[in-house]
Amino acid sequence: MSRVAELEIGENTLVERWQGVREDFWGDLKTQALRAIQRLLETTLDIEIQDLIGTRRWGSGLQRNGFYPRTLLTGYGWIPRLSVPRLRSGSVRFRALKAYQRRTPDVDQGVLKMFLAGVSTRRVEEVLEPLLGAGGVSGSTVSKIARVLDGEVRRFHVRPLEDVYRYLILDGVYLKAKSPVSVKRRCVLVAYGLREDGVRELVDFSLAPHGESQSAWELFLAGLKERGLTGACLKLAVVDGNKGLWNALDLAWLGLPRQRCWAHKLRNVANYVPGRLQASCTNQAREIYNASSYGEALRAFRHWKRVWNPIVPRAVACLEGDLESLLVFYRVCPRQLRVKLRTTNVIERVFREVRRRTRPMSCFQNTGSVERIIYAIFHRQNNLWKGKLLREITQNS
Repeated sequence: MSRVAELEIGENTLVERWQGVREDFWGDLKTQALRAIQRLLETTLDIEIQDLIGTRRWGSGLQRNGFYPRTLLTGYGWIPRLSVPRLRSGSVRFRALKAYQRRTPDVDQGVLKMFLAGVSTRRVEEVLEPLLGAGGVSGSTVSKIARVLDGEVRRFHVRPLEDVYRYLILDGVYLKAKSPVSVKRRCVLVAYGLREDGVRELVDFSLAPHGESQSAWELFLAGLKERGLTGACLKLAVVDGNKGLWNALDLAWLGLPRQRCWAHKLRNVANYVPGRLQASCTNQAREIYNASSYGEALRAFRHWKRVWNPIVPRAVACLEGDLESLLVFYRVCPRQLRVKLRTTNVIERVFREVRRRTRPMSCFQNTGSVERIIYAIFHRQNNLWKGKLLREITQNS
């Protein structure tokens, strides 16, 4: 009977046994690979030091002095005790292992790719722990590796720009960053462009030390022009109600039509409406920009005004004062692009990802960390957009 019981293997038993075989196999394979890497490295270092001694004349005093242990993190995990040969006097510069190197290049490249792909610093540590072991790559190590991006960030800010942008969306977003003496809200100026070929692109960003001032926007836009964005193809700029930005646009591209952001304006309108009426008031106001034409939008506004002017006249005045700039998109944009070009929401959506990445942090440690994380998210988003052209632009060329 016991022999028969052994042969009665159910589906669950097979799964459990296969799971155990698989774990044993891959665990053993990883261990053997790590040992092979250690042996290869130690042999290479030994050959290097033997070649160094062999090329010197007798009497130079160059002699071996045993080994010293080093730890090294590889793509297969930790080598806890790598035997590095040493000399009795002097030091050696190995080609296979740089001085003070604690990680192989593939580990650093993997961490950078994950960082650029949008994985947060803490999540990188969590993801790599099953692969490299506990303590393999700490959050502080990820931050140190990410500093390699500083050069890429600088190149991103100075790269030449093609004058192929048809629509620009400009906005300022605030984040917290530490200064030497306190925590401050840092303003990030952002330019998003739609190109003639249908490519969407986050063109550039700039940290403005004193907020969205006119001088900050002038400097930012002047930099875009100097790098090649002269505005020959520009048809529209979508902006919020910041006066400094409006004035800076006059200096950068005089006469360029400007569409005021509906999302910002409706938030302003809501400030003049009692809380219990805000949803009803703003929802009816949305019928204005959802109208099929400019004329229909005017009729929708007049109806909204008749309903709400007796109740919240200041809210109506807030919208009416900027109505003309709120309806520019009807006259400039093709119908298919109106939804995308009546607000600056595309920039807000990108910065939701920035805030998601930084939510575990009370604030950025410095402006360099701000730049690296924003660049990483911009880099990832631009790569995602490369293969997804907006046909609404190309069809209306």
